[in-house]
Amino acid sequence: MNDDLAEESAAAELIAAIGRHRAEFEAAGDAAEGLRTLPQDTVETLRGLGLFWLKTPAELGGTPLNPVAFCQVIEELAYLDVSVAWAAMIGAGCCGLASGWLPGAGAREMFPAERPLPVVAGQLVPRGTGVPVDGGYRVSGRWGFSSGILHAEWLIGAFSVPAPPDPAADAPGAADSGAADSGAAGTGFGRMVVFTVPKAGAEVIDNWHVAGLQGTGSLDWTVSDQFIPASRCYELGIPAVRGGDLFRLGMPAFVSNEVPPLAIGLARRAMDDLTALATRTARFPGGPVVSDRAVFHKELGRAEVKLNAARLLHRDAMSACWTAAVSGIVPSEELQIAVTTASVFAVETCTEIVVDLFRYGGGRVLALSNPMQRHLRNVLAARQHLALSEEHYEAAGRLRIGKQAEREAK
Repeated sequence: MNDDLAEESAAAELIAAIGRHRAEFEAAGDAAEGLRTLPQDTVETLRGLGLFWLKTPAELGGTPLNPVAFCQVIEELAYLDVSVAWAAMIGAGCCGLASGWLPGAGAREMFPAERPLPVVAGQLVPRGTGVPVDGGYRVSGRWGFSSGILHAEWLIGAFSVPAPPDPAADAPGAADSGAADSGAAGTGFGRMVVFTVPKAGAEVIDNWHVAGLQGTGSLDWTVSDQFIPASRCYELGIPAVRGGDLFRLGMPAFVSNEVPPLAIGLARRAMDDLTALATRTARFPGGPVVSDRAVFHKELGRAEVKLNAARLLHRDAMSACWTAAVSGIVPSEELQIAVTTASVFAVETCTEIVVDLFRYGGGRVLALSNPMQRHLRNVLAARQHLALSEEHYEAAGRLRIGKQAEREAK
């Protein structure tokens, strides 16, 4: 409990510091739209605040926060600008995935005590191949959506490895559940090896030309027949090597506190921006301003309730996973599914809020100078994130059906 109080205090200090940089972060979001990545001076501000290492073990120089405190920080940062928040969120998650699970030699290579902490970018979808060789793997492939890659020093990726044969599966009378293999850490991709590589050893592909989240610099990268030592590899789903309770969350809970609080902060800002616009906007000449219309009052009040419900549901699920981790237990499949479905619901709800409110702005919110069009594009883009697939709802449905079958069998 004392650790949690200390982290709550650290989060409050970070949020206050973020507030002091409000003008810079908002201006950075405007500039990032054209640059397609964050301005370098804003990256340096994020480095100075330590926002890239909120999921890096303290023993490697990070300042880790518990998952709910992390939500609070990302929400407040996203309220100011989503591109800035996305960079911090992804940077923290990728650094955590490297620093918590890599073997000792690999962790020391990436996070040496005598140098500044690195920024890590990448993608854990197994887009590549890894051929076992003496001392490691020969890796080839192309990985996309690597947010923040232009200001990162290291990259993280993944490739599939064959599952070992299961003799029981071929035994006479073996049961067939009909459900797909959930794969490494519930990813559905099968067994996966995660690896890291210096960015200098990869080719970065400038292909980030998109309709939303333009400022996140989410470019592709590729390696070809690159030797990756075993010290910079691990199999997804193994216990963390270091980091304590936070790294006992396991997957997917470890990364499930990233996009939802960002979407919540974005939706909050959209509500405030449209409320301000509504006080000076009439849909028809001579008609009432939008803020005087009962239908808008109803829509705004409903949005407030929906936002609070989404936040509470998601943070309750994260808190349950954290309680399990602190007690020394890796959160169960049921808790993992609860947090992933709460994540999908939270971002779905935020998307609905922004879409529903957008129409009250009329034609003027279509202008590129109006913040509402950016909020709409960004939340729709965030909703496309792989971690927010409706397949998480399917997993929850299968779990419920399985429990029902168990009850009926008793």
